[in-house]
Amino acid sequence: MTGERPVRLIASDLDGTLFGPEHSLTQRTIAAVQAAVSAGIHVIAATGRSSTSTVPRLAPVEVIDTAVCSNGSLIHDLPTGTTTDRFPINPEMVKRLFACVSKIDERFAFCWETDRGNGWDDAFNDIAFAHEDLGEERSLERRPTLSDRTTKIMVHHPEIENEELRDLLLPRMVDPLTVSTSGVQFVEITGVGINKATAVAELCSRWGIDQRNVVALGDNHNDVALLEWAGLGIAMGNGSRLACSAADIVIGTNVDDSVAQWIEALLSSS
Repeated sequence: MTGERPVRLIASDLDGTLFGPEHSLTQRTIAAVQAAVSAGIHVIAATGRSSTSTVPRLAPVEVIDTAVCSNGSLIHDLPTGTTTDRFPINPEMVKRLFACVSKIDERFAFCWETDRGNGWDDAFNDIAFAHEDLGEERSLERRPTLSDRTTKIMVHHPEIENEELRDLLLPRMVDPLTVSTSGVQFVEITGVGINKATAVAELCSRWGIDQRNVVALGDNHNDVALLEWAGLGIAMGNGSRLACSAADIVIGTNVDDSVAQWIEALLSSS
């Protein structure tokens, strides 16, 4: 991959991957990304975070100019502060999702991300207030309607989390929406076939980059599609079982600046 097919794009997850334990870029990682960009390699973020929390974390350091956010549901241009692409869930499917999940158990709580803002049920309050991703207050009080462009829906249950919750919901859903987990207390739902890989593939098509020249890095279930799609998929040593199984290689942890170390080794061998 790094010899016969040179790396033209690096797509990296943020939390647990490119970010250190403080959920920010370390100085070593910033320097490594800057060096990669100077060498002509596109470096983009591919995160489950919404642009609400991605932009404040990345914009000040000015080393990454494109972010795939919300598990592939939108693409954000950091220099202009513009969301250039949205890949929303079909509005009818949004309506059916609320109905079918609530029918399973009335204790389910929802949070929604739309082009008109974020909102959540009262039962989601404790989680929402603890996550910078959702903002400090609801910007959309009501649940999404047919006129909203909903990019992601988060579903929480008081007793079931992560992969167990995903496994419960998948066979009971009316529509084949994408359900992923990222180590938080809820699952994240995006449109049919929408994930990090589809958004990165869209960018590669525009930029004339072959997927064989793409390196993907990640640590969780919501990275699996991208790790499998890229020419080289790299999982973190702190990654989930599913991420590590999907990757071609596994490196060290985000605590040790392992992505920066891998980029440094790539550039030194070029």
